[in-house]
Amino acid sequence: MKKDLSSYVKTLLAFSGIIACVSYTLNISVFKDNFPISFWFLLLFFVLITYLFHYGLLKSSHGDPKLFFRFYMAATGIKLFAFMTFIFVYGLIFRNEAVPLIVSFLALYFLFTIFETIVSQKTFRK
Repeated sequence: MKKDLSSYVKTLLAFSGIIACVSYTLNISVFKDNFPISFWFLLLFFVLITYLFHYGLLKSSHGDPKLFFRFYMAATGIKLFAFMTFIFVYGLIFRNEAVPLIVSFLALYFLFTIFETIVSQKTFRK
């Protein structure tokens, strides 16, 4: 499990680094006025949530396959509900920054979901 987790962390940090570099480039060139400063906190948030989700998957994969399926479904549902709640509350509180942040949030959500799916398939195909 430690080998899989350390390999995953390296891949996650490389992926996040690429996203950070592309975002920084877009920030200084294209989206000077509309780039939310809270994007960097969102990126850190997604890295942390993705790591914790994968750690839970690895931990639940050792043992009963039913436990793995239950964890995956429950964690995905809770994560999706928490994300929707965050977007809704943030949009209500900070109406001025809502649109750029929600667009950034959705972009990160799709990127990290694709990343999680690809890496999880490779990891659990064994």
